Amino acid sequence: MLTRYLPLAVAGLCALAPVPALAQQPAIPIPGPLDGPLPEFTGEPAAAQPLPGPYPPANPALAPDGRSGSGLAAGNGAASPMRGPLGNGTTRSSTLAFGTCASLAFDAKDRLLAVCNGVVGPALRLFDPTSLATLSSVTLPPRQGPDRGDLAGGTHFLVRADGTLLVPTNARTLLTVAADGDTLEQTGSRDLSGVLAKGERPFAIAAGYDGHDWLTGNQGSVVTLPRDGGPPRRLDLREPIAEDLATDPSGAYVVTRDALYRLQARGDGTPRVVWRQTLPSTLTDAKAGRVHPGPGTPPVIVAGGYVAVADGLNPPRVTVARISGRASRRLACAVPVFTPGKASVEAHLVVAGRSIVVANAYGYENPGTTELGGTTVGGLARVVVGKRGCRVAWTSDEISPSAQAVVSRATGLYYTLVKPPGVPDAWNLAAIDWRTGTPRFAALAGEGLGHNSEGGAIALGPDGAAYAGTFGGVVRFADAP
Repeated sequence: MLTRYLPLAVAGLCALAPVPALAQQPAIPIPGPLDGPLPEFTGEPAAAQPLPGPYPPANPALAPDGRSGSGLAAGNGAASPMRGPLGNGTTRSSTLAFGTCASLAFDAKDRLLAVCNGVVGPALRLFDPTSLATLSSVTLPPRQGPDRGDLAGGTHFLVRADGTLLVPTNARTLLTVAADGDTLEQTGSRDLSGVLAKGERPFAIAAGYDGHDWLTGNQGSVVTLPRDGGPPRRLDLREPIAEDLATDPSGAYVVTRDALYRLQARGDGTPRVVWRQTLPSTLTDAKAGRVHPGPGTPPVIVAGGYVAVADGLNPPRVTVARISGRASRRLACAVPVFTPGKASVEAHLVVAGRSIVVANAYGYENPGTTELGGTTVGGLARVVVGKRGCRVAWTSDEISPSAQAVVSRATGLYYTLVKPPGVPDAWNLAAIDWRTGTPRFAALAGEGLGHNSEGGAIALGPDGAAYAGTFGGVVRFADAP
């Protein structure tokens, strides 16, 4: 996932400053000084056209699909079963949340959960899903260094089947958090210092189908944590990790700086490598829109026995591997996308059925890139995985610099935040037809820095609204009743 910070940019958004943990706090809208000249809505209402799938099986260890988290570790490739807006009288509201809300989920009472990462450190927040008032927050341990692009600790979390949250932190701990009424409470803390390398911090957490929770460290550790309370086990891949991991009944999938791995737990729980697929990377361009070297996306499970990732070439390739079978046939396809010399991928891949949509991040250096009329190269592409290879089904000129997008299985629309060129600096929620790539409508999120997606997640709520994490907080889009 992508979340970056510039000290000057943060200072420039006057209201963004760290605050102590809060109980309840009314929503304060994200400032958008030049919203007035901008159209609130363009395009036409869309008709829902459900996507039939097939989809990988839901993870029984997690909350239901669409509620368990916005990262790919939460399952099913950001293909939510929830409805999203159709453009029928769509309105917006927002809340200032003191930092980019990179990960979103929903609790059993349909309330919005988010980790919002401010200039000093992250906080876990519980929002009222309609008013966006903060009901409760837990301040998480701050970063250990000055690197604002360091995403280890306090970015990723997931919601388990029992409703509790697992949250890796910069303090080398794994927190368990539960909602008691309208209050978030830390109910447990597991010290990871004994299972991570010296100085290593936890990066991401995923729930396995095998009775283990799988955790990765930023230096290359992969740790299994048995849910029955048994001892943790560790494998050192000796390659830096800076992406989410994924699980399905066949094992766990991890992307390092150099390769894609399929892993399984041995009888005693120790992770072992089933196979390794090298992923090339040549991107060194400062304008590449990348936070780290190596592949640009977490692995994602594709129906039919595949796992996919975008590599670090320019142009990048959507690389699809077969989960099982002979090593000589491991690589199903590697399809280049976007214009050579002006292409990179940082946001996660979005998968529905056997189709993958990928966004071009090239040109996004920092939040200032999209200020004063500026924007990025842009572009979207849909890749279809077939038994005889892969093909690009459509491309789009839409410019989505850094949002972690989502597709609705119920509406057949792909939702992301877009930033066209020009002043005022408009950010819009774009709804794009998954099957054809045709833009259906765009609803204004707001103007300026606070509405920059900056790696924030898009999530669809049980109420049919879309929620967008931004550099300033969260924006909600809902159709008229």
